[in-house]
Amino acid sequence: MKQFIRFLLLLLVMELGYCGFLVVQRLSRPLPVLPDAEFVDPLMMEDYRELSRQAETGSSLEWIKLGQALLGQGFYSYAENCFRQAADLDPSNLVAQASYAFCLERTGRMQASTLEYEKLVPLKTKRAVPFASRQHFLYDIGKNYLREENAEQAEAAFRKNKGFQPAEYQLAKLLVRSGRAEEALPIINSNLSKISNSLKFLLLQSQALEELGRNEEALQAAEKVERAFDIVPLNFNTQFLKPLSVRHGIEKELETYNHLIQQNDMDSLAKKLDEIFQLINDRPMPQHKSALISMVEVEFQRKNPERMLLLIDQLNKFGIENADLLQFRAGAHMLKGEMEQAVPFLQRVAQMSPTIEVHQTLANYYHQQKQTDKRDLHLAKMALLQTMIAFRNNQLPSAEETIQRSVELNPRDPQAWFYYAETKRFLGDLQSAETAYKRCLELNPNHGRAVRELSRLTTEKNTEQ
Repeated sequence: MKQFIRFLLLLLVMELGYCGFLVVQRLSRPLPVLPDAEFVDPLMMEDYRELSRQAETGSSLEWIKLGQALLGQGFYSYAENCFRQAADLDPSNLVAQASYAFCLERTGRMQASTLEYEKLVPLKTKRAVPFASRQHFLYDIGKNYLREENAEQAEAAFRKNKGFQPAEYQLAKLLVRSGRAEEALPIINSNLSKISNSLKFLLLQSQALEELGRNEEALQAAEKVERAFDIVPLNFNTQFLKPLSVRHGIEKELETYNHLIQQNDMDSLAKKLDEIFQLINDRPMPQHKSALISMVEVEFQRKNPERMLLLIDQLNKFGIENADLLQFRAGAHMLKGEMEQAVPFLQRVAQMSPTIEVHQTLANYYHQQKQTDKRDLHLAKMALLQTMIAFRNNQLPSAEETIQRSVELNPRDPQAWFYYAETKRFLGDLQSAETAYKRCLELNPNHGRAVRELSRLTTEKNTEQ
């Protein structure tokens, strides 16, 4: 009997010891700290609480999920704590370490962020992790030094990142700005040989050539900028954060709506938007206005003008009145067969943010009204917009065709004559270009670009003679 009692006592001591161990272990783990985001998005707050419960007893992965949820909404300090805990639990987790360094950067602690990124540079990743590579880490280090105005260290970081176009752009820009344009040009030209229509590198090339006194070449490079594209990313924050921002709360519901758009089922879209609007429930949230705007677009597709006008009135009460809403208001009146009421709104849109569609609609209306002068004016504006699109896409034969139509329909538009001159100049018809620049300046003597290009043509002509 005594032995049995001893056994029970031993068992009790062991249980108490184990329970004590669990309590100590539980108390030694940090608890997640959450922001008070009820006013931002109550649905988001529900997700935060659930993720927090999972992280309390979970592994590195659960802490990362909570950190990413916080990061996606810009709660950098709260996310930082999660990623630090995730890295403590699993020091080999690259996502946790890189995200921790990113949070330090976002909260202005550049030196601490740089130290964390430097730890990651030598690591070899076994799997693809977006924005978690040696190139990105070195680039982030360089950007941190730039924010600290430490050009020397930034340059050193960018030099280590050879072949990474964003870093090579930043290096070339530092060289140009520090009076070393001659050293910058080979880097610029090498990248332009790979991406000849890069807006960033063409603009930098123009600046470098001007710095070296090669003004004619600088002007030629500058001319290409208008027909170039911004295709070299210099900031990856949006690409990094956007997928994280739509995983929870109202943003998750809006992302579901965006996927439904592909099905082109307007009734389903309207139903989903009504659900979102009920969830928002008149709270002062940014999504309130964006949901209303989406509802206007859907009701237009459903040909429901009365609902459109009610929604637009609501948006106007929020202080939102832009060209898109004016065009939708015009569209609502057109659906109701009230073209006379639609025209003033379309005219305002044509002044604020002209589009080919708006000018075409107005041209059709004035054609029906037998007002040929006004019809031709809008047809000319439509042709000018088509020219500008073709010109900027290096489609010069198409631009030549449409600009010819524009100046014929409205010979008193200085902008049309300017693009006529530009198109002719790039096609090699310098005589026609000179005549068109002069015509542009007769109509608008203060057209600076026409003054400059006409002066260049005149100088070249005199030099040849």
